[in-house]
Amino acid sequence: MNNHEETEKLVNAVGAIAEMSLVFFRAALGAGASLTEATKLTQAYIAAMMISSMDKGRDEPESD
Repeated sequence: MNNHEETEKLVNAVGAIAEMSLVFFRAALGAGASLTEATKLTQAYIAAMMISSMDKGRDEPESD
């Protein structure tokens, strides 16, 4: 994969995260969260997605 393709893949991934985060944020507001609560929940949601994707990239230890 060349540099342009990798950059395009990154831009698409960031866009997908942004769209999912907006849906999550609006759902939090719709569920009765205040603006501050919805913002903090969305920050936690984004952090969890990032940690989850980092964990998927790790090699799992081999079991004996």
